[in-house]
Amino acid sequence: MHILIGIINLIVLILLNTARFAFSKNVNKGILISSSLLFTTINGILFGIHHYLWMVLFILLVTTVSYMVVGGIVATIILYVPMYFSGLIPSEWAILILLGYAGFVVITNAISSFMLKSNLRIDDWQKRFYLQSKNLHVLREVSLALQSTLNIEKLLHIFLTSITAGYGLGFNRAILFLQKEESATFTGKLGIGPLTVEQGLTIWESVTENKWRLKDLIQMQEKAVNDDHELNQIVRDFSFHTDSETSLMSRIVSMKEPFIIEANNGTDDQTIQSIRETFSMEQLAVIPLVSRGKTIGILLIDNIVNRNPIKYEDVDNIVPLATQTAMAIENAALYEQTNKMAIKDGLTGLYNKRFMDRMLPHLQESAMSTNEPLSALILDLDFFKRFNDTHGHLLGNEVLIQFSEVVSSIVQKEDIVCRFGGEEFVVLLPKQDLNEAILVGEKIVEAVRTHPFPGRESQPNGKLTVSIGAAVWQPGDGAGSGCGLSEEDFDGVGSINALLENADKAVYRAKELGKDQVYPARVRGDKK
Repeated sequence: MHILIGIINLIVLILLNTARFAFSKNVNKGILISSSLLFTTINGILFGIHHYLWMVLFILLVTTVSYMVVGGIVATIILYVPMYFSGLIPSEWAILILLGYAGFVVITNAISSFMLKSNLRIDDWQKRFYLQSKNLHVLREVSLALQSTLNIEKLLHIFLTSITAGYGLGFNRAILFLQKEESATFTGKLGIGPLTVEQGLTIWESVTENKWRLKDLIQMQEKAVNDDHELNQIVRDFSFHTDSETSLMSRIVSMKEPFIIEANNGTDDQTIQSIRETFSMEQLAVIPLVSRGKTIGILLIDNIVNRNPIKYEDVDNIVPLATQTAMAIENAALYEQTNKMAIKDGLTGLYNKRFMDRMLPHLQESAMSTNEPLSALILDLDFFKRFNDTHGHLLGNEVLIQFSEVVSSIVQKEDIVCRFGGEEFVVLLPKQDLNEAILVGEKIVEAVRTHPFPGRESQPNGKLTVSIGAAVWQPGDGAGSGCGLSEEDFDGVGSINALLENADKAVYRAKELGKDQVYPARVRGDKK
Protein backbone atom coordinates (compact mmCIF):
# COMPACT_ATOMS: atom_id res chain seq x y z
CA MET A 1 0.00 0.00 0.00
CA HIS A 2 2.83 2.36 0.95
CA ILE A 3 4.58 1.51 -2.30
CA LEU A 4 1.42 2.23 -4.31
CA ILE A 5 0.96 5.62 -2.58
CA GLY A 6 4.63 6.41 -3.21
CA ILE A 7 4.25 5.57 -6.92
CA ILE A 8 1.11 7.70 -7.20
CA ASN A 9 2.93 10.54 -5.40
CA LEU A 10 5.82 10.26 -7.82
CA ILE A 11 3.50 10.26 -10.86
CA VAL A 12 1.63 13.33 -9.58
CA LEU A 13 4.98 15.06 -8.96
CA ILE A 14 6.16 14.29 -12.51
CA LEU A 15 2.87 15.52 -14.02
CA LEU A 16 2.96 18.75 -12.01
CA ASN A 17 6.55 19.43 -12.97
CA THR A 18 5.75 18.77 -16.61
CA ALA A 19 2.69 21.01 -16.61
CA ARG A 20 4.37 23.94 -14.86
CA PHE A 21 6.40 24.87 -17.94
CA ALA A 22 3.16 25.89 -19.70
CA PHE A 23 2.65 28.76 -17.27
CA SER A 24 4.40 32.04 -16.48
CA LYS A 25 7.64 32.19 -14.54
CA ASN A 26 6.07 32.99 -11.15
CA VAL A 27 3.29 30.36 -11.55
CA ASN A 28 5.98 27.89 -12.59
CA LYS A 29 7.90 28.51 -9.38
CA GLY A 30 4.72 28.26 -7.28
CA ILE A 31 3.85 24.87 -8.78
CA LEU A 32 7.41 23.65 -8.18
CA ILE A 33 7.38 24.65 -4.50
CA SER A 34 3.84 23.26 -3.98
CA SER A 35 4.75 19.93 -5.58
CA SER A 36 7.92 19.66 -3.45
CA LEU A 37 5.87 20.41 -0.29
CA LEU A 38 3.29 17.78 -1.30
CA PHE A 39 6.01 15.26 -2.05
CA THR A 40 7.71 15.85 1.30
CA THR A 41 4.43 15.66 3.27
CA ILE A 42 3.29 12.41 1.68
CA ASN A 43 6.69 10.79 2.09
CA GLY A 44 6.79 11.94 5.72
CA ILE A 45 3.47 10.20 6.33
CA LEU A 46 4.67 7.06 4.52
CA PHE A 47 8.11 6.74 6.12
CA GLY A 48 7.55 8.38 9.50
CA ILE A 49 7.18 11.92 10.79
CA HIS A 50 10.72 11.94 12.12
CA HIS A 51 11.97 11.96 8.50
CA TYR A 52 10.68 15.55 8.17
CA LEU A 53 13.92 16.85 9.71
CA TRP A 54 15.96 15.97 6.64
CA MET A 55 13.13 16.03 4.05
CA VAL A 56 12.72 19.73 4.75
CA LEU A 57 16.06 20.21 3.02
CA PHE A 58 14.37 19.30 -0.28
CA ILE A 59 11.83 22.13 0.18
CA LEU A 60 14.61 24.55 1.16
CA LEU A 61 16.54 23.53 -1.94
CA VAL A 62 13.58 24.28 -4.21
CA THR A 63 12.69 27.62 -2.57
CA THR A 64 16.31 28.78 -2.55
CA VAL A 65 16.79 27.90 -6.23
CA SER A 66 13.49 29.63 -7.08
CA TYR A 67 13.79 32.78 -4.94
CA MET A 68 17.48 32.86 -4.00
CA VAL A 69 18.61 33.34 -0.37
CA VAL A 70 15.57 35.40 0.66
CA GLY A 71 13.20 32.64 -0.41
CA GLY A 72 15.31 30.04 1.39
CA ILE A 73 15.40 32.01 4.69
CA VAL A 74 11.64 32.67 4.59
CA ALA A 75 10.97 28.96 3.92
CA THR A 76 13.32 28.03 6.78
CA ILE A 77 11.40 30.21 9.25
CA ILE A 78 7.98 29.00 8.00
CA LEU A 79 8.97 25.32 8.29
CA TYR A 80 11.17 25.51 11.37
CA VAL A 81 8.69 27.28 13.73
CA PRO A 82 5.82 24.71 13.56
CA MET A 83 8.28 21.80 13.74
CA TYR A 84 9.93 23.31 16.84
CA PHE A 85 6.68 24.00 18.74
CA SER A 86 5.21 20.62 17.78
CA GLY A 87 8.21 18.93 19.44
CA LEU A 88 9.45 17.48 16.21
CA ILE A 89 12.79 19.22 16.80
CA PRO A 90 14.51 18.28 20.10
CA SER A 91 15.20 21.41 22.15
CA GLU A 92 18.84 20.46 22.74
CA TRP A 93 19.37 20.32 18.95
CA ALA A 94 17.18 23.28 18.03
CA ILE A 95 19.91 25.91 17.53
CA LEU A 96 22.19 23.49 15.71
CA ILE A 97 19.42 22.35 13.36
CA LEU A 98 18.40 25.98 12.68
CA LEU A 99 22.02 26.88 11.87
CA GLY A 100 22.24 23.79 9.69
CA TYR A 101 19.15 24.82 7.73
CA ALA A 102 20.51 28.36 7.36
CA GLY A 103 23.92 27.08 6.27
CA PHE A 104 22.27 24.78 3.74
CA VAL A 105 20.33 27.73 2.30
CA VAL A 106 23.49 29.84 2.04
CA ILE A 107 25.49 27.05 0.36
CA THR A 108 22.60 26.22 -1.98
CA ASN A 109 22.24 29.90 -2.87
CA ALA A 110 25.97 30.19 -3.60
CA ILE A 111 25.90 27.12 -5.84
CA SER A 112 22.67 28.24 -7.50
CA SER A 113 24.03 31.75 -8.13
CA PHE A 114 27.22 30.35 -9.60
CA MET A 115 25.27 28.03 -11.91
CA LEU A 116 22.87 30.84 -12.87
CA LYS A 117 25.74 33.18 -13.75
CA SER A 118 27.45 30.41 -15.68
CA ASN A 119 24.25 29.72 -17.62
CA LEU A 120 23.74 33.42 -18.30
CA ARG A 121 27.33 33.69 -19.48
CA ILE A 122 26.83 30.67 -21.75
CA ASP A 123 23.55 32.14 -23.07
CA ASP A 124 25.30 35.46 -23.69
CA TRP A 125 28.09 33.77 -25.62
CA GLN A 126 25.55 31.72 -27.57
CA LYS A 127 23.71 34.93 -28.50
CA ARG A 128 26.99 36.55 -29.50
CA PHE A 129 27.97 33.55 -31.61
CA TYR A 130 24.51 33.51 -33.20
CA LEU A 131 24.72 37.23 -34.01
CA GLN A 132 28.24 36.87 -35.38
CA SER A 133 27.14 33.90 -37.46
CA LYS A 134 24.10 35.85 -38.68
CA ASN A 135 26.20 38.92 -39.48
CA LEU A 136 28.74 36.81 -41.36
CA HIS A 137 25.89 35.21 -43.29
CA VAL A 138 24.47 38.65 -44.11
CA LEU A 139 27.92 39.94 -45.10
CA ARG A 140 28.42 36.93 -47.37
CA GLU A 141 25.03 37.30 -49.08
CA VAL A 142 25.43 41.04 -49.47
CA SER A 143 29.01 40.69 -50.76
CA LEU A 144 27.86 38.26 -53.44
CA ALA A 145 24.99 40.58 -54.34
CA LEU A 146 27.24 43.65 -54.50
CA GLN A 147 29.64 41.83 -56.80
CA SER A 148 26.81 40.95 -59.17
CA THR A 149 26.16 44.51 -60.38
CA LEU A 150 27.81 47.80 -61.30
CA ASN A 151 24.52 49.68 -61.25
CA ILE A 152 24.63 52.27 -58.45
CA GLU A 153 20.85 52.20 -57.82
CA LYS A 154 20.98 48.41 -57.43
CA LEU A 155 24.00 48.66 -55.11
CA LEU A 156 22.22 51.13 -52.85
CA HIS A 157 19.12 48.92 -52.74
CA ILE A 158 21.16 45.86 -51.77
CA PHE A 159 22.97 47.76 -49.03
CA LEU A 160 19.88 49.33 -47.46
CA THR A 161 17.90 46.08 -47.72
CA SER A 162 20.59 44.21 -45.79
CA ILE A 163 20.31 46.79 -43.01
CA THR A 164 16.52 46.93 -42.75
CA ALA A 165 15.49 43.32 -43.51
CA GLY A 166 14.49 41.16 -40.55
CA TYR A 167 16.78 38.43 -41.85
CA GLY A 168 19.48 41.08 -42.22
CA LEU A 169 20.55 43.49 -39.49
CA GLY A 170 16.95 44.33 -38.68
CA PHE A 171 16.84 48.11 -38.27
CA ASN A 172 13.48 49.72 -39.01
CA ARG A 173 14.68 52.30 -41.55
CA ALA A 174 17.80 53.33 -43.48
CA ILE A 175 18.37 56.46 -45.58
CA LEU A 176 21.44 57.08 -47.73
CA PHE A 177 22.94 60.38 -48.87
CA LEU A 178 25.80 60.61 -51.37
CA GLN A 179 28.31 63.44 -51.65
CA LYS A 180 28.28 65.65 -54.70
CA GLU A 181 31.63 65.63 -56.44
CA GLU A 182 34.21 67.87 -54.80
CA SER A 183 31.68 69.61 -52.55
CA ALA A 184 30.44 69.59 -48.96
CA THR A 185 26.86 68.84 -50.04
CA PHE A 186 25.18 65.48 -49.48
CA THR A 187 22.01 64.71 -51.45
CA GLY A 188 19.41 62.05 -50.71
CA LYS A 189 19.56 59.02 -52.98
CA LEU A 190 17.51 56.18 -51.50
CA GLY A 191 15.54 55.26 -48.40
CA ILE A 192 14.09 51.90 -47.35
CA GLY A 193 11.59 51.69 -44.53
CA PRO A 194 8.37 53.30 -43.37
CA LEU A 195 7.61 56.98 -43.23
CA THR A 196 5.29 56.37 -40.27
CA VAL A 197 4.77 53.69 -37.60
CA GLU A 198 1.57 52.52 -39.32
CA GLN A 199 3.42 51.95 -42.59
CA GLY A 200 6.08 50.00 -40.70
CA LEU A 201 3.53 47.63 -39.17
CA THR A 202 1.98 47.03 -42.59
CA ILE A 203 5.41 46.22 -44.09
CA TRP A 204 6.21 43.80 -41.25
CA GLU A 205 2.88 42.01 -41.71
CA SER A 206 3.62 41.62 -45.42
CA VAL A 207 7.14 40.26 -44.81
CA THR A 208 5.87 37.83 -42.15
CA GLU A 209 2.93 36.66 -44.23
CA ASN A 210 5.06 35.99 -47.32
CA LYS A 211 8.04 34.64 -45.34
CA TRP A 212 10.50 36.66 -47.41
CA ARG A 213 14.16 36.13 -46.64
CA LEU A 214 17.08 38.51 -47.23
CA LYS A 215 17.86 37.06 -50.67
CA ASP A 216 14.22 37.52 -51.71
CA LEU A 217 14.12 41.13 -50.50
CA ILE A 218 17.37 41.96 -52.33
CA GLN A 219 15.84 40.74 -55.58
CA MET A 220 12.68 42.81 -55.05
CA GLN A 221 14.21 46.21 -55.88
CA GLU A 222 11.26 47.48 -57.93
CA LYS A 223 8.74 46.50 -55.21
CA ALA A 224 10.84 48.16 -52.49
CA VAL A 225 11.04 51.39 -54.49
CA ASN A 226 7.26 51.39 -55.05
CA ASP A 227 6.48 50.56 -51.40
CA ASP A 228 8.70 53.36 -50.17
CA HIS A 229 7.71 55.80 -52.92
CA GLU A 230 6.52 58.48 -50.50
CA LEU A 231 9.69 58.22 -48.41
CA ASN A 232 11.95 58.37 -51.46
CA GLN A 233 10.22 61.44 -52.84
CA ILE A 234 11.16 63.23 -49.62
CA VAL A 235 14.66 61.71 -49.53
CA ARG A 236 15.54 62.83 -53.06
CA ASP A 237 14.37 66.37 -52.34
CA PHE A 238 16.49 66.58 -49.17
CA SER A 239 20.13 67.67 -48.99
CA PHE A 240 22.45 69.15 -46.37
CA HIS A 241 25.83 70.85 -46.19
CA THR A 242 28.79 69.93 -44.00
CA ASP A 243 30.97 73.01 -44.50
CA SER A 244 30.37 74.41 -40.99
CA GLU A 245 33.10 73.45 -38.53
CA THR A 246 30.72 73.83 -35.57
CA SER A 247 28.07 71.51 -37.05
CA LEU A 248 27.74 68.07 -35.44
CA MET A 249 27.17 66.47 -38.85
CA SER A 250 30.34 68.16 -40.15
CA ARG A 251 32.35 66.72 -37.26
CA ILE A 252 30.97 63.24 -37.91
CA VAL A 253 31.96 63.48 -41.58
CA SER A 254 35.39 64.74 -40.57
CA MET A 255 35.92 62.00 -37.94
CA LYS A 256 34.76 59.27 -40.37
CA GLU A 257 33.40 57.31 -37.40
CA PRO A 258 29.83 56.16 -36.62
CA PHE A 259 27.97 58.32 -34.13
CA ILE A 260 24.70 57.73 -32.28
CA ILE A 261 22.66 60.88 -31.71
CA GLU A 262 20.31 60.48 -28.77
CA ALA A 263 16.83 62.00 -28.79
CA ASN A 264 17.92 64.88 -26.54
CA ASN A 265 21.17 65.61 -28.41
CA GLY A 266 21.83 67.77 -31.47
CA THR A 267 19.01 70.18 -30.65
CA ASP A 268 21.28 73.14 -31.49
CA ASP A 269 22.38 71.66 -34.83
CA GLN A 270 20.26 72.92 -37.73
CA THR A 271 21.04 69.93 -39.96
CA ILE A 272 20.17 67.36 -37.29
CA GLN A 273 16.97 69.20 -36.41
CA SER A 274 15.98 69.40 -40.08
CA ILE A 275 16.56 65.64 -40.48
CA ARG A 276 14.49 64.90 -37.36
CA GLU A 277 11.59 67.08 -38.48
CA THR A 278 11.61 65.78 -42.06
CA PHE A 279 11.82 62.07 -41.26
CA SER A 280 10.21 62.00 -37.76
CA MET A 281 13.39 60.70 -36.14
CA GLU A 282 14.29 60.66 -32.46
CA GLN A 283 17.37 58.53 -31.71
CA LEU A 284 19.38 57.96 -34.89
CA ALA A 285 22.77 56.63 -35.90
CA VAL A 286 24.96 58.37 -38.48
CA ILE A 287 27.44 56.11 -40.30
CA PRO A 288 29.88 57.68 -42.81
CA LEU A 289 30.61 55.62 -45.93
CA VAL A 290 34.37 55.83 -46.27
CA SER A 291 36.44 54.68 -49.24
CA ARG A 292 40.16 55.33 -49.61
CA GLY A 293 40.07 57.72 -46.65
CA LYS A 294 37.29 59.88 -48.14
CA THR A 295 33.69 60.14 -46.96
CA ILE A 296 31.54 59.59 -50.05
CA GLY A 297 28.20 59.12 -48.32
CA ILE A 298 26.21 59.28 -45.09
CA LEU A 299 23.88 56.55 -43.82
CA LEU A 300 21.12 57.36 -41.33
CA ILE A 301 19.38 54.54 -39.43
CA ASP A 302 16.68 54.55 -36.81
CA ASN A 303 13.98 52.35 -35.27
CA ILE A 304 10.86 54.36 -35.95
CA VAL A 305 8.46 51.44 -35.32
CA ASN A 306 9.68 49.31 -32.39
CA ARG A 307 11.69 52.12 -30.75
CA ASN A 308 14.48 49.69 -29.88
CA PRO A 309 17.53 51.65 -28.67
CA ILE A 310 20.48 51.62 -31.07
CA LYS A 311 23.78 50.57 -29.47
CA TYR A 312 27.31 50.97 -30.74
CA GLU A 313 27.73 47.20 -30.91
CA ASP A 314 24.76 47.17 -33.33
CA VAL A 315 26.33 49.94 -35.41
CA ASP A 316 29.65 48.06 -35.51
CA ASN A 317 27.91 45.33 -37.52
CA ILE A 318 27.07 47.89 -40.23
CA VAL A 319 30.60 49.27 -40.64
CA PRO A 320 32.00 46.33 -42.73
CA LEU A 321 28.97 46.52 -45.02
CA ALA A 322 29.27 50.30 -45.27
CA THR A 323 32.96 50.08 -46.18
CA GLN A 324 32.35 47.40 -48.79
CA THR A 325 29.42 49.33 -50.23
CA ALA A 326 31.45 52.56 -50.38
CA MET A 327 34.10 50.79 -52.44
CA ALA A 328 31.44 49.22 -54.67
CA ILE A 329 29.84 52.64 -55.24
CA GLU A 330 33.20 54.13 -56.22
CA ASN A 331 33.87 51.24 -58.60
CA ALA A 332 30.40 51.61 -60.11
CA ALA A 333 30.88 55.36 -60.50
CA LEU A 334 34.25 54.77 -62.17
CA TYR A 335 32.66 52.20 -64.49
CA GLU A 336 29.86 54.63 -65.33
CA GLN A 337 32.37 57.40 -65.93
CA THR A 338 34.41 55.13 -68.20
CA ASN A 339 31.29 54.23 -70.15
CA LYS A 340 30.42 57.91 -70.50
CA MET A 341 33.93 58.65 -71.72
CA ALA A 342 33.49 55.93 -74.35
CA ILE A 343 30.29 57.52 -75.70
CA LYS A 344 30.77 61.20 -74.83
CA ASP A 345 32.93 63.81 -76.49
CA GLY A 346 35.61 64.95 -74.07
CA LEU A 347 35.47 68.60 -75.08
CA THR A 348 31.77 69.40 -75.44
CA GLY A 349 30.17 66.66 -73.36
CA LEU A 350 27.94 65.71 -76.29
CA TYR A 351 27.57 62.14 -77.52
CA ASN A 352 30.25 61.02 -79.97
CA LYS A 353 30.16 59.15 -83.27
CA ARG A 354 30.52 55.79 -81.51
CA PHE A 355 27.29 56.42 -79.61
CA MET A 356 25.54 57.63 -82.76
CA ASP A 357 26.53 54.47 -84.64
CA ARG A 358 25.22 52.41 -81.70
CA MET A 359 21.92 54.30 -81.50
CA LEU A 360 21.01 54.43 -85.20
CA PRO A 361 19.84 50.78 -85.45
CA HIS A 362 17.66 51.26 -82.33
CA LEU A 363 16.17 54.45 -83.73
CA GLN A 364 15.52 52.69 -87.03
CA GLU A 365 13.80 49.80 -85.26
CA SER A 366 11.66 52.21 -83.25
CA ALA A 367 10.70 54.14 -86.40
CA MET A 368 9.74 50.92 -88.18
CA SER A 369 7.62 49.71 -85.25
CA THR A 370 5.68 52.99 -85.10
CA ASN A 371 5.91 53.81 -88.82
CA GLU A 372 7.15 57.29 -87.95
CA PRO A 373 9.94 59.30 -89.63
CA LEU A 374 13.49 59.78 -88.38
CA SER A 375 15.20 62.99 -89.42
CA ALA A 376 18.82 64.10 -89.19
CA LEU A 377 20.69 67.39 -89.31
CA ILE A 378 24.38 67.66 -90.10
CA LEU A 379 25.88 70.96 -88.90
CA ASP A 380 29.19 72.37 -90.09
CA LEU A 381 30.61 75.67 -88.76
CA ASP A 382 31.50 78.03 -91.62
CA PHE A 383 35.10 79.23 -92.09
CA PHE A 384 36.11 77.49 -88.85
CA LYS A 385 39.61 76.61 -90.09
CA ARG A 386 40.20 80.34 -90.69
CA PHE A 387 38.95 81.00 -87.13
CA ASN A 388 41.43 78.52 -85.65
CA ASP A 389 44.28 79.88 -87.77
CA THR A 390 43.48 83.41 -86.57
CA HIS A 391 42.75 82.82 -82.88
CA GLY A 392 44.30 79.45 -82.10
CA HIS A 393 42.76 76.15 -81.05
CA LEU A 394 42.15 77.14 -77.40
CA LEU A 395 39.66 79.84 -78.37
CA GLY A 396 38.40 77.53 -81.10
CA ASN A 397 37.63 74.90 -78.46
CA GLU A 398 35.74 77.49 -76.42
CA VAL A 399 33.63 78.32 -79.47
CA LEU A 400 32.87 74.60 -79.99
CA ILE A 401 31.74 74.31 -76.36
CA GLN A 402 29.44 77.33 -76.67
CA PHE A 403 28.15 76.10 -80.02
CA SER A 404 27.22 72.73 -78.51
CA GLU A 405 25.35 74.54 -75.71
CA VAL A 406 23.43 76.64 -78.22
CA VAL A 407 22.36 73.57 -80.20
CA SER A 408 21.43 71.60 -77.06
CA SER A 409 19.25 74.45 -75.83
CA ILE A 410 17.16 74.39 -79.01
CA VAL A 411 16.49 70.69 -79.61
CA GLN A 412 13.97 68.64 -77.63
CA LYS A 413 14.86 66.34 -74.76
CA GLU A 414 14.41 63.15 -76.80
CA ASP A 415 16.59 64.45 -79.67
CA ILE A 416 20.19 63.28 -79.81
CA VAL A 417 23.05 65.73 -80.41
CA CYS A 418 26.44 64.27 -81.35
CA ARG A 419 29.80 65.71 -82.22
CA PHE A 420 30.72 63.95 -85.44
CA GLY A 421 34.27 65.24 -85.51
CA GLY A 422 36.10 68.59 -85.67
CA GLU A 423 33.54 71.32 -86.27
CA GLU A 424 30.92 68.89 -87.62
CA PHE A 425 27.88 67.90 -85.54
CA VAL A 426 24.85 65.63 -86.04
CA VAL A 427 21.36 66.01 -84.58
CA LEU A 428 19.03 62.97 -84.77
CA LEU A 429 15.34 63.88 -84.57
CA PRO A 430 13.05 60.89 -83.87
CA LYS A 431 9.38 61.16 -84.91
CA GLN A 432 10.01 64.39 -86.85
CA ASP A 433 9.53 64.74 -90.59
CA LEU A 434 11.69 66.79 -92.95
CA ASN A 435 9.70 70.01 -92.56
CA GLU A 436 9.99 69.81 -88.78
CA ALA A 437 13.73 69.14 -89.12
CA ILE A 438 14.09 72.22 -91.35
CA LEU A 439 12.39 74.37 -88.71
CA VAL A 440 14.80 73.09 -86.03
CA GLY A 441 17.73 73.76 -88.36
CA GLU A 442 16.57 77.31 -89.05
CA LYS A 443 16.30 78.01 -85.33
CA ILE A 444 19.89 76.79 -84.88
CA VAL A 445 21.14 78.91 -87.81
CA GLU A 446 19.50 82.02 -86.34
CA ALA A 447 20.72 81.33 -82.79
CA VAL A 448 24.32 80.78 -83.96
CA ARG A 449 24.23 83.88 -86.16
CA THR A 450 23.26 86.09 -83.21
CA HIS A 451 25.25 84.41 -80.43
CA PRO A 452 28.18 86.52 -79.08
CA PHE A 453 30.96 83.99 -79.73
CA PRO A 454 34.43 85.22 -78.72
CA GLY A 455 36.50 86.25 -81.76
CA ARG A 456 33.49 86.34 -84.11
CA GLU A 457 34.42 89.80 -85.36
CA SER A 458 37.28 88.27 -87.39
CA GLN A 459 34.84 86.11 -89.36
CA PRO A 460 33.15 87.20 -92.60
CA ASN A 461 30.43 89.79 -91.88
CA GLY A 462 31.67 89.84 -88.27
CA LYS A 463 29.72 86.80 -87.16
CA LEU A 464 30.07 83.04 -86.78
CA THR A 465 27.64 81.02 -88.91
CA VAL A 466 26.71 77.39 -89.55
CA SER A 467 25.60 75.46 -92.61
CA ILE A 468 23.09 72.64 -92.08
CA GLY A 469 21.98 69.72 -94.23
CA ALA A 470 18.64 68.11 -93.39
CA ALA A 471 17.37 64.65 -94.41
CA VAL A 472 14.63 62.25 -93.37
CA TRP A 473 14.24 58.47 -93.31
CA GLN A 474 10.72 57.13 -93.54
CA PRO A 475 10.06 53.37 -93.26
CA GLY A 476 8.92 52.00 -96.62
CA ASP A 477 10.15 54.89 -98.78
CA GLY A 478 11.91 54.13 -102.05
CA ALA A 479 14.66 55.84 -104.05
CA GLY A 480 14.30 59.14 -105.82
CA SER A 481 15.65 62.61 -106.30
CA GLY A 482 14.47 66.15 -106.47
CA CYS A 483 14.91 69.72 -105.46
CA GLY A 484 16.90 70.60 -108.58
CA LEU A 485 19.47 67.84 -108.08
CA SER A 486 20.35 65.05 -110.46
CA GLU A 487 19.13 61.57 -109.48
CA GLU A 488 22.56 60.45 -108.38
CA ASP A 489 22.94 63.38 -105.98
CA PHE A 490 20.60 61.96 -103.34
CA ASP A 491 20.29 58.28 -102.53
CA GLY A 492 16.97 56.58 -101.90
CA VAL A 493 16.06 56.35 -98.26
CA GLY A 494 15.37 52.64 -98.07
CA SER A 495 18.61 52.27 -96.08
CA ILE A 496 19.22 53.99 -92.74
CA ASN A 497 22.75 54.79 -93.92
CA ALA A 498 21.26 56.93 -96.68
CA LEU A 499 19.87 59.26 -94.01
CA LEU A 500 23.32 60.55 -93.01
CA GLU A 501 24.66 60.34 -96.54
CA ASN A 502 21.86 62.55 -97.83
CA ALA A 503 22.24 65.01 -94.94
CA ASP A 504 25.97 65.14 -95.60
CA LYS A 505 25.44 65.90 -99.29
CA ALA A 506 22.88 68.54 -98.32
CA VAL A 507 25.30 70.36 -96.03
CA TYR A 508 27.83 70.56 -98.88
CA ARG A 509 25.12 72.01 -101.11
CA ALA A 510 24.34 74.57 -98.35
CA LYS A 511 28.03 75.53 -98.39
CA GLU A 512 28.02 75.90 -102.19
CA LEU A 513 24.95 78.13 -102.08
CA GLY A 514 26.51 80.65 -99.71
CA LYS A 515 26.60 79.04 -96.27
CA ASP A 516 24.65 80.23 -93.19
CA GLN A 517 21.51 78.30 -94.18
CA VAL A 518 19.62 74.98 -93.99
CA TYR A 519 19.45 72.87 -97.12
CA PRO A 520 16.99 69.93 -97.24
CA ALA A 521 17.79 66.69 -99.05
CA ARG A 522 14.44 66.03 -100.74
CA VAL A 523 13.78 62.88 -102.74
CA ARG A 524 10.95 62.10 -105.13
CA GLY A 525 7.61 62.14 -103.38
CA ASP A 526 8.63 64.73 -100.77
CA LYS A 527 6.63 67.92 -100.47
CA LYS A 528 8.72 70.99 -101.32
